Formats: sequence, C-alpha cells, structure tokens
Amino acid sequence: MAGSCEFEATLQLLARKHTLTILRVLAVNSPMCFNEIRRVTRVNPKTLTDRLRELEKEGLVRRSELRKIPREVRYSLSEKGFDLAKVFEVIAAWHRKYSNI
Repeated sequence: MAGSCEFEATLQLLARKHTLTILRVLAVNSPMCFNEIRRVTRVNPKTLTDRLRELEKEGLVRRSELRKIPREVRYSLSEKGFDLAKVFEVIAAWHRKYSNI
C-alpha cells in the first residue's frame, strides 16, 4: 500500500506517551514555557524534556530562548506542527458525530 511507511512512521511518533497531549496543548496555547506545559499536562519533567526534544527534532515544535536573566525558554508549534494539529479538529468532529460510542 502506497504511503503506508510514512503513515506508520507518523503513528509511531504520535503514539509515544504524552506526545498528543503536548501537541494539543501547544496547538491551543503557543508559545509556552516548560513549566507551563508541565503544569497543564502533568507530565513528569524528564518525559516532557524527552518528548519536546523529539518533537523539535521532527520539526513539529520550535524552541526559543529569550535573552533574559534568568534564562527563559519558550516552546511553540512550528508550521509543520500546526499542520499536524489540524488532525485534532477532525478527531473532535468525529467524536461529536459518534459520541455515543
């Protein structure tokens, strides 16, 4: 089946624990600092750090350091991340249609 490898690779990335939650939070609230994301998602700091790094490596999340003291880092979705986040609206529409499941 054409495209199945790309689909599988995307699903593997998104299936990682807390990844969808992090993407959804950033889709609604970008940009956010690490502690804001942690507070909203309740993901432990090590896991959150790992997921944010993975998402940044994949080009879905952008990490910006503000030149302040103390140093402040903000995370936001990239254009690629916002394109993927459109899937959340499709899922929400599906849920509204079939919410009796």
